[in-house]
Amino acid sequence: MKSIKANYVAGTKGTILLLLMIVCISMTSCIVIQDARTTQIEIMKPAIVNFPENINTVALINSVSNRKVNQPFKYSNQYNYKLDTESDTTIKYLALSNTCMDALAWVLKKEGYFSDVINYHDSLTIVNPSNKKLFDPERLFQQTKSDLCIFLNDFSFEIEKYKDFEAVTNIASLSWTIVYKKDSLTYTYKQRDTLTFIVEDFPPDLADNMKIKMVVNNSSTFLGQSFCSKIIPTWFPVDRVYYTSNDQNMVQAEKFALNGDWLKAAEIWNTQTKSKKSMIAAKASFNMALACEMEGKFDTAIEWLVSSSSMMKKNNKEHPLNCQDYIYALMQRKKEIVKLREQVRN
Repeated sequence: MKSIKANYVAGTKGTILLLLMIVCISMTSCIVIQDARTTQIEIMKPAIVNFPENINTVALINSVSNRKVNQPFKYSNQYNYKLDTESDTTIKYLALSNTCMDALAWVLKKEGYFSDVINYHDSLTIVNPSNKKLFDPERLFQQTKSDLCIFLNDFSFEIEKYKDFEAVTNIASLSWTIVYKKDSLTYTYKQRDTLTFIVEDFPPDLADNMKIKMVVNNSSTFLGQSFCSKIIPTWFPVDRVYYTSNDQNMVQAEKFALNGDWLKAAEIWNTQTKSKKSMIAAKASFNMALACEMEGKFDTAIEWLVSSSSMMKKNNKEHPLNCQDYIYALMQRKKEIVKLREQVRN
């Protein structure tokens, strides 16, 4: 009886010890996940088309068809599981499409990538490249005195309102055509975005019809400004993962990094990559990749990520995925840098 009891106690202790080990492993994994944070940095993204540096004057032409312009503006209203169609005759697609062109013109002028930007609105529809019979490139560039013409060919919204403006979705479809003076080809770009507005986006006590006007006007402005990033290189904020730690050296390095002093942060992280504690070494190696990206050293950053992935304990599944995701992002950046070298002007 004593031996059975002793075996039972020993078995119980073994089970408890095993459970504790499993808990410790799980906690280690959770700690690493919790220690992964994001910081925002700005990177330059290339445009979709490479333009020669001798392009100085750009003409913007709104060529949305008259049929579309004259259509009554309609939207869907969903309430109590019913979907009704409503219209607002005061909203005109012509005005919205011109608002879109104004927004594009404003950003292009602000960026200063081209010497001059001329916004013709809808005054030159006769030279629309979508009308093959009437389109005469020579006449187009004579009339506009430009090196590059950008046409807005199609512009439509599919708006759905939920209940009392709890949310409004706008599926926007636009079509652009780019014509270059010394190129016989035309380039077409289909722009499709889903824009969402929630109740907090609207000022209090704003009338319902004014809320719809706010949605369509803000959408038009956003779409024009965002298309600019397809034409010229543009800065974008992106999130990057980095690791924190209670280690005092790592805390100090994080402060330097968040203040934009990446060189001082890298000095500390580089030292910590040699730590006897594998978790700190893995975190510091991962962070070194971020510091290297900020210095434009993408290959070195990838090497740090490969090293970091091998340092972390095998039970941690999140860390290798973080490393793989970052490696992929850096490989994409390398391709973008090649395009940017062709696009960035002195």
